[in-house]
Amino acid sequence: MTPNEKIVALLLLLQAVSAFFLWTLDALGAVSEGKFAVFLAVDLLAFTLTAYVYTHEKWGEATSRVWILAGSLGLMILLFVGLYFP
Repeated sequence: MTPNEKIVALLLLLQAVSAFFLWTLDALGAVSEGKFAVFLAVDLLAFTLTAYVYTHEKWGEATSRVWILAGSLGLMILLFVGLYFP
């Protein structure tokens, strides 16, 4: 398994967990609306990173570690905000 395949597998797992969490939120609560927005951002950022890795794999180019690291840092910040702040 190549490093890019490991990255994509972890991102897809994160998307699945995030989508499950979105389904479990209460639709009427104000806190749920904020958490929904944050976890939707997590889902979209994970999708963006997956698309980035896929397109660079398809074109035969190397993926930039800087962009992967920046996206991962953004995901960690969003997850921290979504899990620890009301």
